[in-house]
Amino acid sequence: MWTTLRVAASGMQAHQRALDVAGNNLANLQTPSFKVERAAVVDLPPARAIHEARGGALEGRPLGQGVQVAASLPNQAQGAVLPTGHPLDVAIEGEGFLRVALANGQEAYTRVGALRLDREGRLATSSGAVLQPTIAIPGGASHVRVESDGSVVAQAGSQDERVVGRLELARFPNPDGLQAIGGSLLLATEASGAAQIGAPGSPGFGSLVGGSLEGSNADMAQEVARVLQAQRAYSVSARALKTVDEMMQEANNLRR
Repeated sequence: MWTTLRVAASGMQAHQRALDVAGNNLANLQTPSFKVERAAVVDLPPARAIHEARGGALEGRPLGQGVQVAASLPNQAQGAVLPTGHPLDVAIEGEGFLRVALANGQEAYTRVGALRLDREGRLATSSGAVLQPTIAIPGGASHVRVESDGSVVAQAGSQDERVVGRLELARFPNPDGLQAIGGSLLLATEASGAAQIGAPGSPGFGSLVGGSLEGSNADMAQEVARVLQAQRAYSVSARALKTVDEMMQEANNLRR
């Protein structure tokens, strides 16, 4: 009886987590470069065996222990490229991540190309993380733009346009293994493998689209369907828990 309670409770916990993940995907439909996640619900290994009489002999079979969410798996599929008209916005079309330096000196990675100039005139993300390698825009420069090969072109005063730096991209053997730390930033892990650095447009790396941002790869219809699926699964587990509780109450009443 206690095992049945545990199985039902584990189902409620797992499907609540699945519901949270699907709800978060829905909440980020308009977030640039957002990558949807999927809650991977798996069976827990049997803890012990129970014995039943079969053919005059006792035979053992595994006793289930319920389910759990093993991980939230990201989907790194490309989102739509959406024009913004902002000259410093850049979308990555294909494989790769922008490299940025965190305040603690650690290198992180992102696909959100909403770039701005920080107080020192360096290209940085909207959260203030400075792009790597560092690209400084000359004071008074105008008509700054990013080419598809990563070249950052600027014009200062009456001078001709010139390249003031080049963006680089990083790619990984297993991008799904990157660790999300919030703010659309990712860290390399053993699961992701070491970063491989290259120029945009070179073999194996995506190209850049200036004046645009990559949209979220979340699909509203799919996420609504997953929300409904998680809600129904949660409801089934809740009914099972209620049924077991009622059975235990009846058993207690029989003893009186």
